[in-house]
Amino acid sequence: MDKLYIANGQDPLQMTLDLLNRVNPLKNKNRNISIGIKPNLVCASPASQGATTHPEIVEGIIIYLLENGYKNIRIIEGAWVGDSTKRAFKVCGYEDISRKYNIPLTDLKDDSHITQSYKGMELKICKTVFDIDYLINVPLIKGHCQTGITCALKNLKGLIPDSEKRRFHTMG
Repeated sequence: MDKLYIANGQDPLQMTLDLLNRVNPLKNKNRNISIGIKPNLVCASPASQGATTHPEIVEGIIIYLLENGYKNIRIIEGAWVGDSTKRAFKVCGYEDISRKYNIPLTDLKDDSHITQSYKGMELKICKTVFDIDYLINVPLIKGHCQTGITCALKNLKGLIPDSEKRRFHTMG
């Protein structure tokens, strides 16, 4: 994709729908695919405090998917070490979204893992990741002491078990 799409406004849900309708990211995809939506719920802190993905953005994604015939959707997350994903789902408004649209919430802290090797390095990845066909990563840009900012790649740490999160943190 070689275009940058911008939405202006104060309504994250409507802005998300506007962008997705313009971009049409799932054009020509099978409607039966399994879709995982991965917000940044690193901790149980409302989005207004700046640490987690606004639930209205994820709700906009869900509305877009449902309106376009995609039904096999789940929200997946594994909060950081020492915090509760289930508590984050509740505090951050994702339990309400789950009930409203009948979308399951998957706490990856309860998930088993599969070990994968890449260029001589082994990495444990939560099994649910291998059960989905399409991952929608919904990161939050934040400041970070080591990297300056965090973004999409760091959000994917929520897809690995806590033991791997600790190991990666020590690697820098």
